[in-house]
Amino acid sequence: MRVAKGKFIAKFSAALGLFLLAGVFRQIDRITGPLPSAACFLLTNLIYIGLAMAWGFSISRRILHRSDRRFLLMGCAMTVLWLFLRAVKYRFFTDDTVTRYLWYLYYVPQVLAPLFSLFAALQLGRREDRPFDRRWYWMLIPAALLIGGVLTNDVHHQAFRAAPGAATLEADYTHGWLYFLAMGWMVTLLLATGMIIFRKCRVSESRRYAWAPPCVFLGGFALCTLSFANIYTFHKMPECFCLTYAALWESCLQIGLLPTNGYYRHFFSESTVAAQLVDGQGQPVYRAKNAPALTKNQLSAAARESIFLDADTRLQSAPVQGGRVYWIEDISRINRIRGQLAEINAQLAEENELIQAENQLKRQRAQIEEQNRLMDAMTILTQPQLLQISRLLENGDAQHLAYVCILGAYIKRRVNLALICEKAAQAPAEELAHCVRESLTYLTQHGVVCALHLEGTGSVCSRDIQTAYDFFEDCVESALPSLSALMVRVDCGEKFSIRLMMEDAAGLPNAEKYAQKGRLTLDDTDGSLCATLSFAQGGNRL
Repeated sequence: MRVAKGKFIAKFSAALGLFLLAGVFRQIDRITGPLPSAACFLLTNLIYIGLAMAWGFSISRRILHRSDRRFLLMGCAMTVLWLFLRAVKYRFFTDDTVTRYLWYLYYVPQVLAPLFSLFAALQLGRREDRPFDRRWYWMLIPAALLIGGVLTNDVHHQAFRAAPGAATLEADYTHGWLYFLAMGWMVTLLLATGMIIFRKCRVSESRRYAWAPPCVFLGGFALCTLSFANIYTFHKMPECFCLTYAALWESCLQIGLLPTNGYYRHFFSESTVAAQLVDGQGQPVYRAKNAPALTKNQLSAAARESIFLDADTRLQSAPVQGGRVYWIEDISRINRIRGQLAEINAQLAEENELIQAENQLKRQRAQIEEQNRLMDAMTILTQPQLLQISRLLENGDAQHLAYVCILGAYIKRRVNLALICEKAAQAPAEELAHCVRESLTYLTQHGVVCALHLEGTGSVCSRDIQTAYDFFEDCVESALPSLSALMVRVDCGEKFSIRLMMEDAAGLPNAEKYAQKGRLTLDDTDGSLCATLSFAQGGNRL
């Protein structure tokens, strides 16, 4: 920033020196002969016009706001036009009519320059995307009327008229009301411009320097007034007006009232972004203060893909016009987040393993509980037979072994049938046939003549099929030991039923036990006992 201020002071000093030098040349022009006078006149006007054009080129490059730039450039063009008209009027034309109209043309920039300055002041502080209020353009109408009135002065003589006793207007003249109206227009617009600039300085970020533009404006206004009254003669009115115009707006630029790009180079170096711009040969052009110095190998590698300078620093690049931009990305925070995520994932993995182990234990516990439940249920189902086997084995009589085998076959098949029926609401009728067939096998060894007949196939209610096998076992145990023959019929038709026809049966099963489970029928008319247990629901045929 110090370098930028130093450059501005140097440029300001050079411009002020040239302006004073032009005043010196003007004084020399007044007192010297024709040839030196012509050279001094030329140098004077070249300096004035050159300074005005140089300032115009400067603001076209520095000012960012499009509307402000346009209005200020139009005002600057008016100052150049005024200086040019003044130069050609006095040296290049001798005809009175031509010089008179060149004099009238002075009022084109004098009327329009303050108007463009006012437009620029009104646009101060407004966003670029907000268009200028078009209602202000109506002020161009009175400006055009004033200019047209001055240019047509030869018709009505309301701006300038020949003084009494003067032969021509060029010899001596007096001012008319149109002239004073034009002067009032200029002074009013200049004062309005100064007041608007001062007000916007007070409410902007440049309020600390709000005194600068008004001081410049008042100083320039006083200089123009003194020059107009011929009290100050070192410079004439046109250059004093142009100086005031340029100095006023330059003060607004310097205090920051108008955004400029004059310090962009320094903004980049002062930026907190660790970046740098390199040209096509890999030489750094701009570099931020916190950007590290990079080797050619690092630059060429980062031009292909991002590289890591260390664990927490990544170097990125992108092509730009005329070279590449390189910047540093601090990924330490990302690495910390990744580390935290890794820790969280590890904790979740451990918790997941614990949950899986817990679920496995729950499944094992459930299986054990289910097995225990089934074992308890099976024990309850076969407890009478188990107790009876225990008593028979305690006696140690070999004659009871066949009966023990009959009870053991029942226990085996009953448990198996219960496990099958536990998994489904229905079971195949063949399962009952298998159970009865195995029991009949051991009854045959006990000396009983046995037969089994299965009528129909299909699925039967699991509860009914277990009840049927329990009924078979109760009938057999009641009929032993005198039972001599047994024929079993299992019917899986419209009604599911089991019928036992027994010869020499010792007893009958408990009828009340099956009264609620099915229909029990006992018949011994032909000398043999026939016991039938039927169920309301038959089998589902396949």
